[in-house]
Amino acid sequence: MNRKATIYDIAREAGVSTATVTRVVRKDPHVKEATRLKVQQVIDAHAYTPSMSAQNLESGRSRALAVVLPVISNLYFNRILDAAYWEADKNGCSIRLFQTMENQAISAELVNELIRCRMDGVLFAGSIWSADRGDLNTALEKLGKYMPVATICPQDVSLECICIQSDLVNCSRLPVRHLHTLGHRRIAFLGGSMHSKDTSRRGAGFLEQLRVMDLPDDPAYHVDAGYDMESGERAVLRMLSGLDSSRWPTAIVTFNDLVALGVIKQLKKMGLSLPRDMAIIGCDNQFFCAYTDPALTSVDLHPEEMAQSAVRELLLARESSSRSFAIVREATLVVRESCGAHFGFRRL
Repeated sequence: MNRKATIYDIAREAGVSTATVTRVVRKDPHVKEATRLKVQQVIDAHAYTPSMSAQNLESGRSRALAVVLPVISNLYFNRILDAAYWEADKNGCSIRLFQTMENQAISAELVNELIRCRMDGVLFAGSIWSADRGDLNTALEKLGKYMPVATICPQDVSLECICIQSDLVNCSRLPVRHLHTLGHRRIAFLGGSMHSKDTSRRGAGFLEQLRVMDLPDDPAYHVDAGYDMESGERAVLRMLSGLDSSRWPTAIVTFNDLVALGVIKQLKKMGLSLPRDMAIIGCDNQFFCAYTDPALTSVDLHPEEMAQSAVRELLLARESSSRSFAIVREATLVVRESCGAHFGFRRL
C-alpha cells in the first residue's frame, strides 16, 4: 500500500468495522483481547494514525466552527484564521470560512446560512462594528439561539456574546509613552481613515497620551493615510511637504506596519537616516518587522492568542449556559531598532 492507510483500509484488512478500529485506537476496554490484537497488528504494520475528523465521524458528530472575516489578504486577519484553524484542529474540530465586505452589516443571508449549516459556533473578527448601525446585536442575538457566538473586537464594544477584546486605545498610548522617554516631543500619527471607528479609537489614545505627557498637539501631524504601503509613502510626503523642516516631527506612529513600511521607504528616498533623523513605530507586529531596515518597533495586539481563546471559549460554551462575557487582551510594545531606543534619551 503506497498511499497512507485510512481507517477503511485498516478495517477491511482486519476484517472488522471502522467503529471497532476506532474503539481499538481509543483503547476501549470493552473490545475483546483477540480482536484488539488483530486490529493493532494491522495498525502497526501500516503505521496508521487516525485523523481527528475520522474519529468525529465514527462517533456520529463532526464538529465545525465558522469564522467570519473580511478579506483575508490582510495579514492581521490571516493570522486570526490560521490560529483559529490550528486551535480547532487540536480540539477535533474543523473551521469553515465565511467572508464579509469591509464595514458592512451582517446580512440576513449570512445569518441564515450559518444556521442552516448547523455550525457549532461562530467567530466574528474584522470591522463589523466599525459602521454606525443598530443591527449588530440583533443579528448576533438570533445566531445565539442556535450556537455560541464569539467576537474579536475593541474593548469599548458591548455585544451580547463572548467578546475577546483588544485594547485599541492603549495600542496608541504605548508608542507615545515610549517615544517620550527617549526625548521626543514632536510626534505624528499617520494612517487609517477617520471614517473608521478603529482609526478614531487609536487616534483618541494617541491624543490622550499627548495631553498626559504635555506634548504639543499639532493638527499637521495627524494625517488620514489609509492602510497600505503606498498610503504610507504618500502620507508622509504630504505631511512633510507642507511643513518647514524646523517643524518636522522627530517620530512617527503609524496605524499599522504596512503604513510604516511605506513611511520608511519614502523617508529614505528623502535622504533621512532612520532612526537618527526620525523614529518610526508601527502596529500589529507582523512577521516582517524584524527584517525591515531598520527593524521595526511595533505594537503587538496578539491576534493569534485572541483567536485561540475564542475557539476554546466557543467549544466550552457548547456545554454551558453562560454565553455572554468579555476577556480583554492587553497590547504590548515590541522594541526594535526603528524607534532609536539604542540611542537612549536625546534632547530632540
